[in-house]
Amino acid sequence: MLVGGMQTIVAAQSVNARHNRIVGVWDVQVNVLNCSTGAQLASFRALHKYELGGTAQVVPATNPAALSAHMGIWNYVQENNYKLAFKMFRFDPAGNNIGWVIVRSNVAINEDATEYTGSGQAEFFDSNGNSVGTSCPSFHGTRFE
Repeated sequence: MLVGGMQTIVAAQSVNARHNRIVGVWDVQVNVLNCSTGAQLASFRALHKYELGGTAQVVPATNPAALSAHMGIWNYVQENNYKLAFKMFRFDPAGNNIGWVIVRSNVAINEDATEYTGSGQAEFFDSNGNSVGTSCPSFHGTRFE
């Protein structure tokens, strides 16, 4: 009974370890693309932080007067795959809130959990909650150590 119980605990820890491989801080290159044409609209670096329990934060290396830090969630899908969702606020040059963006992405982590790649769709909303457009971000990250 003791041996069987220990095997169950080790197997459960192994599954949880795979689920949580995204946890940590990642140095990420983000490319924002036009969803229809694939043309690059913007490119910037960011830090992505994934925490135990499924919460996340992104700090983009962009002007903080135009775009807030991003708060988000992550979910394990299977094997090396995760789903992400982030929300951030947008501002005009005068500092007025002009709406928000919600980004939903899929991420795949390499086997040794030192790199990941992802892509998704960003939906832009005005300050009244009306959808006003989309973009398609893609990104590549390396674990920050």
